[in-house]
Amino acid sequence: MTARRSTRLLVCGAAAALLTTLMSGLVADADPAPSAVAIEPAPAVTLPPEFDEFYRPAAGLVADAEPGEILRARAILPAFFGILHMDVDAHQLLYRTNNSQGQPIATVTTILTPRGPAPAGGRKLLSYQIAEDSAAQYCAPSYVVQSGAIPADYVNAAEILIPIAAGLGQGWTVAMPDYEGPNSAYGASRLGAQATLDGIRAAENFAPSELSGPSTPAALWGYSGGTIPTAFAAEIKDEYAPDLNIVGAASGGVAAADFEAVVRHNNNGLYAGLISGAFVGIATEYPDMQRVLRERVDIVGQFVLASKKFLCHPMGTAVFPGLNYLGTFQGADPLLIPEIKHAIMDNSLGQRTPSVPVFMYHAQNDEIIPIAGTDRIYEKYCNEGASSVTYVREFLAEHISGVFTQLPSGFYWLKDRLEGVPAPAGCSSTSPQTLVNDPQFGPGLAAILPAAAQALVGQAIGAGR
Repeated sequence: MTARRSTRLLVCGAAAALLTTLMSGLVADADPAPSAVAIEPAPAVTLPPEFDEFYRPAAGLVADAEPGEILRARAILPAFFGILHMDVDAHQLLYRTNNSQGQPIATVTTILTPRGPAPAGGRKLLSYQIAEDSAAQYCAPSYVVQSGAIPADYVNAAEILIPIAAGLGQGWTVAMPDYEGPNSAYGASRLGAQATLDGIRAAENFAPSELSGPSTPAALWGYSGGTIPTAFAAEIKDEYAPDLNIVGAASGGVAAADFEAVVRHNNNGLYAGLISGAFVGIATEYPDMQRVLRERVDIVGQFVLASKKFLCHPMGTAVFPGLNYLGTFQGADPLLIPEIKHAIMDNSLGQRTPSVPVFMYHAQNDEIIPIAGTDRIYEKYCNEGASSVTYVREFLAEHISGVFTQLPSGFYWLKDRLEGVPAPAGCSSTSPQTLVNDPQFGPGLAAILPAAAQALVGQAIGAGR
């Protein structure tokens, strides 16, 4: 080998080594796109979250991630009641969010995408918060929606049809977050709102969602327990997620407007089971409250609390009707105990005035959530200069029937926001006798029900839009 050729080889080798080093440095310094996370295949066997390792990332992985960053992704097979296959694209994302104390945790959101090509510029996003109302992990929407899931939570399994019919049927992508987090913190508004907003971030950074990043028009929707994260997210959006383009938030049967009134109203009543479930859920986020429950609740109350950790929405609500749960506390009124009062206040609405348009609807004769709290929140928002608040107070309805009678009006209000129709400026409140004779009621059902029927018979939803 000649000296000249040896020199050329040395120079080329050194240049290659230098180029490799520079490229390695560039790759190391660059933040990987969340959408680049490998998509795992659908699980061969559907397991509850308690036994599914997908839900349990390494602690260091979560701590090193940014809020909304995707940690894992997988395809799933969606089914109604775990049996009837639904013909949509479906994935689940494990992502980083924060608990009530601002510490990193991971939770899961379920992404449903319509069949057919996405429109130019990407799809719109509906984040729908199911009324999970449970302190057990296997009640989470991400489990309930999967083929092979045991439909113990038949209420939540049925509610999944609402975002499918109203969202996928319009060609929107749908996100359904497990907003209660890994410890099933039922009633924890702050955690739920953060998990909801970070779930939107995750969805917008996941290529199969067919969205356009943070500029994606996104809307929030929830009823009853689903308003716990939805309404709170509207309040904290500017502080927690100013990057998101939230065009509106619709909440029906607003649960967190006055937590104390809801607790006192249901104590000793038919729905007393909701109280202890919420106490269990909120206490998972507040150690001081958890300590009080251990020290101040008698043996009957302890048994009730323990049972709620294993029961889903319908069973957890139905057991122990008429129980004087507050009477199981020893000593002072439990709602006046500082540790409990702090936890409740930290998760109650009215701490900030939302800048995003808000639509609230509530039955005047709601037998579970007294309307007075929602009335006060409406007045508070308006007195503090909220940009747009629309409030509908239906008279001939109660909590259960309100799900259906107010569904079309909520759908149309969200549809207008997602399609770029400006929200009405300022505040407006109406108190109709019923919404069944509203001009939007029939057309609203006609727009929603066909997609629901398609889902039930396994037809492709959203194809051709």
